[in-house]
Amino acid sequence: MQKTIKLRVFGMTCDGCLNKVSKGLKEKEGVIDVKVSLDTGIATVVIDQNRVKPEELEILPIFTGKSHYRAQVRENEG
Repeated sequence: MQKTIKLRVFGMTCDGCLNKVSKGLKEKEGVIDVKVSLDTGIATVVIDQNRVKPEELEILPIFTGKSHYRAQVRENEG
């Protein structure tokens, strides 16, 4: 079952950041589609709920460890 999640992404300052965050999200099994906006700092992520939980997106490697990016689930849409 598909679900759309909105993540507030902190630490993005340029198109390179946007590309890194987008790639990092797409690497997670169960992520179907990703759209990241540098202007709003929001990543809209379509997931397969049977394979990934929204909270798991906040702790992906792109948002932990040495990365300066952080994410927080803002909205869950049907």
